[in-house]
Formats: sequence, C-alpha cells, structure tokens
Amino acid sequence: MALTACGGGGGGGGEVTPPPPPPPTPAPDLMVTMSLPDAQVPSGYTQTMATIKLRNVGKGVATTTDVNIVADALLEGMKVVNCQSDNAGTACPATGSRMTVSNLQPGATLTFDVTGTVKLGTSGTVNLEASATTGTGTQLSSSKMGVGFKAYSADVAVQATGPSSAVPAGGSFEYVVTVSNKGPDAAKDVLIANQLVSSPSENAAILGIMSCSASGGAVCPSDLKPVGMTVASLPKDGSLVFRLPYSFAPGQRAGLVFEAAVRARGDSDSSNDRALLMTP
Repeated sequence: MALTACGGGGGGGGEVTPPPPPPPTPAPDLMVTMSLPDAQVPSGYTQTMATIKLRNVGKGVATTTDVNIVADALLEGMKVVNCQSDNAGTACPATGSRMTVSNLQPGATLTFDVTGTVKLGTSGTVNLEASATTGTGTQLSSSKMGVGFKAYSADVAVQATGPSSAVPAGGSFEYVVTVSNKGPDAAKDVLIANQLVSSPSENAAILGIMSCSASGGAVCPSDLKPVGMTVASLPKDGSLVFRLPYSFAPGQRAGLVFEAAVRARGDSDSSNDRALLMTP
C-alpha cells in the first residue's frame, strides 16, 4: 500500500512598512561676526568702534531675531548706526543696542556699525559683545561674539622759549620748542605747528635751518618745517626739541608773536597743548 503525503495550505503574511517621515522643516542658523577698524582706539574721540554682521547661514527663515549689543561702561555714548541689508526680503530694524529683526532670509546679512567714545584718560582693554537669538517651536538658533580693543591715552605738552626782550634791527634770535609726552601710552600722529607773526608784517623775520633732537625713544620728523609736522608715534617720556633760528634783514625789526601748538587724539590734558610768546 502506497502512502501519499498531503500538504496543507497556509496563509501568507508580512510586515507593513510605515510611510517615511516628512522632511524636516528648513531651519535658520544664525552667525554673528564682529570686526574692528583699528585694534587701538584713542580715548576721548568719537569714532566707529566695530562693524557687526548678522547672517542667516541656515535654510529657513528666521521669523523673529532678537539682537543685543553690550559694551563696558568705559565706552560712552554707544550707538548702533548705518544698518545695511543685502537681501530685499530682509529689512533693517530700528537701530539700537537692542533690536528685533523680522524675516531674516536664508543667506541674508545685516551689517551694523557701532560708534562711541572711550572715556577720556582710559588706558586698557574695552570689551564689546553682540548676540542674536531666534526660535520657532523647536527650531532654536543663537550666536554671539565678543571682542576687546585697546584704548590709549597720552598727555602731549609743548613748551617754548625765545627772546626775552626786543630784538634790535638786523638782529638774530632763536625759539626753542620742546614737545613731550607724559603718557601713560604712546601718542600717535602728533601734529606740531610753530608760527611766528611779525608786526609790521613787511619786516617779517626770516627763518634759517631748523634742527631737531630726540630723547626717550622719540624720533624726529624727516621733514622739518614750522607748520604741519606730524610725528607718527611719541612714546611715553619721549621728547623732541626743535630749534628755529630767525634773523631780521639789515635795518629792520618788528614786534614778535610766536605760537607753538600740538594736537593728538587721546590727549587727556589740552591745557598744555599751546605756548605763546610775545616780544615787543
């Protein structure tokens, strides 16, 4: 007897594959950068302290972005000015130390300048920080950057000596002008002017060859002239001595008014920036 195997039928089954999740919503990604026009800033002078750029480097719009700019108290009168946008879809906000930016588009950049005045007499580092934050639901992004710049101060002074009594007709005389810096920092771009006025003017004295001697690390200007000399850097405790020899033409004389003056940004004391000598 033959045996025959019978196979039973069965039902087939399988796992159901769920649909893929929706792609993530494009998110904003903020980036704050800051640059300094100069790493050293004179105290007591109003200027642009930094340029701040706010960028959206993400792929989504930053609907609302809060921007905050803070500085040390030594930076007086801080203002945020000159906003520029490189994207027609992103408008500049009303400028200030706290700002709200609407619709910062992907790839858009806003640029701001920060101006102010470092308190006169400051010598040291002044800190400035900018931060930005945006958030929609779980899409949060923030960025901040801080910089420190060196504020400097100097005390540039001028002294002058000259004839103590009337110069006779056809006589010669000399003015000696000393320019110094008491610090605490080096003075930069010091402008020096020496002017002689004769009365009557037709009897004006004639200037001979000027000379200069330097001490304390100072360097004499390469081009010596009474008015318009500029010293790139005058170190603390440095000094320059200028000699200006004059003479009258034979038979002539005049009353004399001689003024020596200096000017430099970051000069903490302007009371010693001028010397005036009068000779009958």
